[in-house]
Amino acid sequence: MISVIRSGMSAALSDLDVTSNNIANAGTTGYKKREASFVDVYADTVAIGVGNKVGSGVTTPEMRIMRSQGELKQTGTVLDLAVEGEGMFTLRNGSNLGDVLYTRDGSFSIDLNGEIATSEGHKVMSANGMAITVPMRAAGIVTQNGVERLGSAALTSVNIQSDGTVEATYGGTNIVAVGKIGLATFADANRLTAVGNNMFRENARSGPGNLGQAVKDGRGKIHSGALEMSNIDMTGELAKLIRAQQAFSGTSRLLQSALEMSNIDMTGELAKLIRAQQAFSGTSRLLQSETEMVRKFL
Repeated sequence: MISVIRSGMSAALSDLDVTSNNIANAGTTGYKKREASFVDVYADTVAIGVGNKVGSGVTTPEMRIMRSQGELKQTGTVLDLAVEGEGMFTLRNGSNLGDVLYTRDGSFSIDLNGEIATSEGHKVMSANGMAITVPMRAAGIVTQNGVERLGSAALTSVNIQSDGTVEATYGGTNIVAVGKIGLATFADANRLTAVGNNMFRENARSGPGNLGQAVKDGRGKIHSGALEMSNIDMTGELAKLIRAQQAFSGTSRLLQSALEMSNIDMTGELAKLIRAQQAFSGTSRLLQSETEMVRKFL
């Protein structure tokens, strides 16, 4: 009995952890809502045929990433990119070129080597898996169509089309396509492995990234001068927070009653349980207050 109640408390704490993380990242560019899934141990036992007894509690098998579209916020900066539809930007790890990362955060810039990259130094990959270089001067520039010689004209502007084509203008009049920003799709993008800083890696459950051109083969289109905001619904997260608090309070009271009915001296554990319940209630109320403040500024 006690183990069943304890699993319920653990589930409530997991729900609070996921919800508070969602609230904390409500203003993070490209952030996708996380959602904890809970299953009865009974269902798990039936599936594998052995192990836990029927009705022995609840477990949290995984945390899923919900990839609904976030709102697009106009910034006016050319290298701020947002994806409308399916697909993720593909990055080559700046410190380990064999490591491929994926993100929906399109806050890019041109680094000292003239390559389109993130602030952490990860290189943005083109539709054919190469880094995209935007030379500061056009002398002997390499384009998709080969080498074009435009003298020593300086770079005057950069433009990015909805299909990811990166156009560099030299001398004010010479427009050169220097590459195409690619988008990767997956068999199940919800199961990508989060690695921090709003980046992900592929795994066996997500399937490998299928890198290709935007607006083709089901991929979305790219918006230049905009960023995709998080897909967090603050009202929904606040409601989940209240439910998690109620679930924890209810299960902790059940556990307290179960311990009092047992013949074991659990005075110390009861005191710890009461303190934990008070701490949980206090922090959840504080989180609710902060959530209401965040909603006013979003």
